[in-house]
Formats: sequence, structure tokens, C-alpha cells
Amino acid sequence: MLTMRDHGVEDYVALRDMDATDVGELTDGDRACLAELGQYLVDSDAGERFAMWLLHKHFEPASGEVFVESIDAEPRRTITTLRDRSLFPGELHGTAFRFDDAAAGVGVVGMEFAEPEDLGGVAPLSARDEAVLAGIVELLQAHGKTERFGIKLIRNPLGLAERELLLETCDGTERALYCDVSDRSTLPADATIIETTWKYRRVEGQTTPIVMQDCTAGCVSVPGGHDVGHAHSGTDNDDNPIP
Repeated sequence: MLTMRDHGVEDYVALRDMDATDVGELTDGDRACLAELGQYLVDSDAGERFAMWLLHKHFEPASGEVFVESIDAEPRRTITTLRDRSLFPGELHGTAFRFDDAAAGVGVVGMEFAEPEDLGGVAPLSARDEAVLAGIVELLQAHGKTERFGIKLIRNPLGLAERELLLETCDGTERALYCDVSDRSTLPADATIIETTWKYRRVEGQTTPIVMQDCTAGCVSVPGGHDVGHAHSGTDNDDNPIP
């Protein structure tokens, strides 16, 4: 049975911080796990449904708050902020999930949400996804990576082309995450981008079909760290002046 719940404070406390830790550095074991998951998603015809997601945090919610994403068509970006769950009498749909090891059967924890109009036309997570999710969590458990990777619904509300990806920055002062559409070909050669989301597709190889892994979103560093709030204020993550 598939069970779903909203994240609590403790679900984010358990995650590693993007700026303060090496959470963005993938090991050989991480890459092997992602490769196996990509093959599974493509073989299960779920490569257009789910992307793999690097579990990390930039700041933590307060009790009763959830991360809610909204769409800004101009400029083309998503904005994710912490909102009081009680302010949404209508339905919120999960867009990013981690697996719940304490749940019976297949349990997922909604880590980010969107209102129905911002879901991008995709079907919300439901019991119909249980079989694929069971296979994903089984592979994560086999690799010991349930605390390392989660999943995201593949959505494209901003109409990204193949040459584009989302680059995320955060503002710790405003407690907001911004994902801006960027052209892959115009990224500075010295830009530090940490891949956080991957989708998979099958392409024809020289002898047999192969599975390709595409990064669709990443965190971009700015002077003083990932936090643009500190960069604008001239302080680092500990509020010390940036030289």
C-alpha cells in the first residue's frame, strides 16, 4: 500500500545543507546507484514520469510550514517559499518526495508542493505509481541511498527546451528558492553548478540502446556561497563580512 504524508520539521533537519556540507559531491557509489535507477526507470516506462533528486536543504521549515512552489512566467522561473499549511484549504500536490523508511509498504514524504494550477498538467502522485515507486525504493535500499536520493515528478510548466535547464539559488533572508531558466550553451566555463535533478531516456547506441542521464536542474554558487541573500548583504552563511 502506498502512503503519503507532508514533511515535518524533522524531515528537513535530517538533510545535509547545500552550503555547509559536501552533499553535492557525488561518489562512485552514488553514480552507480543513479545509473541503475535510470535503467530501471526507462525499462519500467517511467522515464517521463519520475526524475531522481539529490536530497539536500538550504534552510528548515518551522512547525506547520511546507515548501510551496509557484510559477513566474516572466522572468521564467519558479519560486519556492515556506507557507503555512493552514493557508491552503484547497489541495496541494506533492512535486518532490523522499521515501519514508518507517512506513509500512511504500511510504513517501512530500518535501515540496504546488497548487493544482502550478502542477504543469501532470497527474498527481497516486496509487497507480506504487509499483514503480516500490522498485525505486528497493534499489535505493540495496545501495544504502534512501537518505541520499528522492524523486521528483517530471513537470515542465515553464516550457523548457532541451538546451535549457533550471539553475537554483536561495535567499536565506527571505527563505525562498529561485529556479531560473538558463541556456546550457551560455553558462560561464568557470560557473560552479551542482547537479541536483536527473531524468533518463533511451537512445540508440552503436550496438544496443543505451540509457542517457540528463541533468535538468542544479544549484549555482554565488560569491560567499549559494545564498544570494548573504551575497547581496555582503555576509556569509554565519553573517560574517565577506572579504
